[in-house]
Amino acid sequence: MESTTPPRWARVPPVLAWKRPGLPTEWTRVIEEMPAEMLHPLPPGYVLLDALKDRPLRAWAAHLEFRD
Repeated sequence: MESTTPPRWARVPPVLAWKRPGLPTEWTRVIEEMPAEMLHPLPPGYVLLDALKDRPLRAWAAHLEFRD
């Protein structure tokens, strides 16, 4: 079943990108539901990003900016 809420997007603020290597500088979709293949739950304060081709990227939400 598809979600009726619009996707959230996240990125590293451009002025801080040099401090956060490996995190996306372009707007990237936030994965709202935990994939079944994830063995461990996310620690508090983390989000999953659809930034990698083969798996989700775990990132600390405080390092990102968000938009709907």
